[in-house]
Amino acid sequence: MFRSKKELELFVEKLPVFEKPKQRLEQYPTDAGLVATAVWDAHMRGLLADVVDLGCGTGRFAIAAAAMGARRVLCIDVDVDALRVARRAAEEAGASAVDFLNADVTKIELRRRFHVAFQNPPFGIWSPRGTDIAFLAAALRLADVVYTIHKLPTLEYVAGKVAQLGFELRVLEKAVINIKPMYRHHKKRLHKVEVFLAFVSRRA
Repeated sequence: MFRSKKELELFVEKLPVFEKPKQRLEQYPTDAGLVATAVWDAHMRGLLADVVDLGCGTGRFAIAAAAMGARRVLCIDVDVDALRVARRAAEEAGASAVDFLNADVTKIELRRRFHVAFQNPPFGIWSPRGTDIAFLAAALRLADVVYTIHKLPTLEYVAGKVAQLGFELRVLEKAVINIKPMYRHHKKRLHKVEVFLAFVSRRA
């Protein structure tokens, strides 16, 4: 277990990323700083008992949660290649609490419920429009509280959807993430995207 959020961030930064990212799934490494902020916040709230990482990719949220003492963690992703990277990373990090499930997050139904869900859903640029909200709705079905990342211009829209579902959204952090060239359409050395990290819980 790490003693500070900065130590956790440095650990996450060293975790492996996608070997062959798939554009249609909008696969980008989740920003290490945002992962650390979310997982550290959940740790301080005492939420890291039973964790699900939705659209886990290479498992950054899941492995960070395990490193901070989560007892049970489930990584869910539709891409078996990403899960293979996540499983190997978890093994190398000694994160034995992490299990893996190959499934479509937007369609999954599980009997068990989790204390907390973490997710960095597709923004709907290359994936079908509304995928981010479908991810969020699934997360709220599966977990008591959700940490979720979205593009900053969608903040009002996402907050409205959350309210319709009977929950409330609090912004924990706004950030500009730098994405290195990964796909053919990337022409710049760095592609900057404004995002927000939110904590979603049921209305008091």
